Amino acid sequence: MTKQVTVKIRRAQPDDQQVIIDIFNEAVLAGIATDESKPVTVDQRQDWFAQFDERHPLWVATIDGTVVGWCALENFYPNHAYRDSAEIAIYIHKRAHRHGIGRLFLNYVGQQIKNHLHFKTVIAYIYERNQPSQGLFSSCGYEKWGHMPNISKVDGEYRELKIYGKNFPTA
Repeated sequence: MTKQVTVKIRRAQPDDQQVIIDIFNEAVLAGIATDESKPVTVDQRQDWFAQFDERHPLWVATIDGTVVGWCALENFYPNHAYRDSAEIAIYIHKRAHRHGIGRLFLNYVGQQIKNHLHFKTVIAYIYERNQPSQGLFSSCGYEKWGHMPNISKVDGEYRELKIYGKNFPTA
């Protein structure tokens, strides 16, 4: 019999910064999910951490009090015309892959939007080689809205970025 694990989602706290960066750096080293080619530090990401607020939250998922993933809703574009849109990012620790945490985050985000965030549109940028993320977003109702071929250059290699999006009902 397998042990039932309970995943909890909460707002990220300042003392979560190191584990958030550690999880991000796993993706950097795997070379499929980020724009970075080298691991980053907490100090290098202070401006990134500072952007999160009540409207654009950063959450963590925990199992038995240990952070195993994070999800961010960031500004989509720095113009007021896009204030009802957000860009989403989800990163899960490799030990916690395939445990439904990404799906839990996407469902949680949908509930938060319905209850109080009231975004109309959420957009995810996913590298073409990141098939698991494309499958996750598709299975949770996000549609492939486009692609940008050879848009970024990471480690000397051009990469294609796919755009997934979802429109939420407005009140």
